[in-house]
Formats: sequence, structure tokens, C-alpha cells
Amino acid sequence: MKNDFVYIHGATPCYKSRLFMENGISHAFFTRKGGVSTGPFESLNFAVGIGELQDDEAKVMRNYQIAAEVFGLNKEDVCRTYQTHTSVVEWAEEKDRGRGISIPPYDHGVDGLVTRERNLLLSVRTADCVPVLLCDKNKRVCSAVHAGWRGTVGGITKNAVDEMVKSGVELSDILVAIGPCVGDCCYEVGGEVRDEFLAISNECDKFFVPKNGKYMLDLVGVNEFILVMAGIKPENISSANLCTKCNEAEFFSHRRSGSVRGTMSAFIHI
Repeated sequence: MKNDFVYIHGATPCYKSRLFMENGISHAFFTRKGGVSTGPFESLNFAVGIGELQDDEAKVMRNYQIAAEVFGLNKEDVCRTYQTHTSVVEWAEEKDRGRGISIPPYDHGVDGLVTRERNLLLSVRTADCVPVLLCDKNKRVCSAVHAGWRGTVGGITKNAVDEMVKSGVELSDILVAIGPCVGDCCYEVGGEVRDEFLAISNECDKFFVPKNGKYMLDLVGVNEFILVMAGIKPENISSANLCTKCNEAEFFSHRRSGSVRGTMSAFIHI
């Protein structure tokens, strides 16, 4: 696995995987900077929110436009997930262009997207959970996945890999970038979460460090492990290893701020 991400400066700063950059894959893991939202949502916020205080939807849509323009596209080219912590991965097609932006969102939980459509900009949102982007070296198919612990233990990244392989992509050609998320320094879980991962493999135990009767979970490490189990070459996986809770200046964090806060987004397209 590679821990080599690049910080891209500018009006809309973001992080990029050097592995993806070397292979010409268009993507970005945006920070909280560079948008128009204010208050606890300052400034590049991609969700209205579910707390007592919510962001202005017009500002959220403007933030999508700002992000899309980084890729030379418009917000109507975005297809975004409808995240309910499922392990559901669905194909995004031309009819899904603008899904959740200019046309209604999915009417059921869809935490992962796969597409072969050109310039269909897949969006996955996080504020501590793991954003995972996948693409084959030939840039024929790409995927965006939201992997919290429930999605991770449910095999959502494997599901994305399986869908890509079903479409004719060679498993050995799939590259993966795991973006900023809550780190093992800050992600405390109970024994019941550990038990669910141990049901996958006893080797998952190494990603849980006991602390004060609970465990600190390495979500990046366990996602890397599951991807390798799914057949992805370790050298084809790159990880940011940037903790969203620790880095308040750059990232929103649910663990740090609760429900009244913004949400980041990661994007990828063919």
C-alpha cells in the first residue's frame, strides 16, 4: 500500500492520490475550504445537513458547481450517492446525470456508484467515514464508495470491485485511492463492532487496539485488508492517512462537531 497523497493548492484546494495522478485518473478529495457556505458549514459544504441548524440548499448547490468546475464540468454532470450506511453499489448511467442535484436523489440507500459513462462525475460525501475511489488503469470504469464501519463490514468495497470486474475490467488493473477519514487515533468503537469484523476474518483483530474497555479502530487499514482479500494488488492501493477529526482547519468531522457541521465530498470521473 502507498501512503502518498498530494495537496493541491488553489482557490478550491483538495488532496489527490499520486498513484491516480500517475495513471491520469481525474479525481479529487476536497477539503472544507473553497466554498460559499458560512457558519458551522464553512465553506465547501456538500450537504444541507440533518441537525437543528441546516445549510442553505442554494449554497450547497453552488459548492457542487464550484467543485464540478475544477473538472471542467457543471453540477448537472454530478451523480451523488444516497448514503444510509448500506453496502449497496449501483451502476450510474446517463439517465442518472444530475442525480441528487438537478433531478431527484435515489429513493433507496445507495452508498456506492459505478459508471462507464464519460464525464459523469461521481460524488461520495463524508465527515469521518471513508471515501474510496476506484478506477481501472485503462480508464473505462470508475467507482466512488462511502465506507463507514457498517458499509466496510458489509463488504461495500468488494461489491464495487465485483461490479467493475463483471463489466470486463481486469482485477489486476483496478487502482484504489482511500481518502481522508477519522484515524485510529480518534475512532473509538465498542466490542460489538470488533465482533462483526472478526466474523469476516480473525486477521481483522490487528486493526483494533484496546483502550479503556473499548477499541481504537483503523478504518483505513481494515479497508485495505478487505480490498486485498477481494484480489486488489497491495501496490494498487493508495491511502491518504489523514485524520478528519484531528485536522479541524481542513476537514469536517462528525465525531468532533456532531450533526451541526459540513460534509466533504470526493469526486471521480472517466
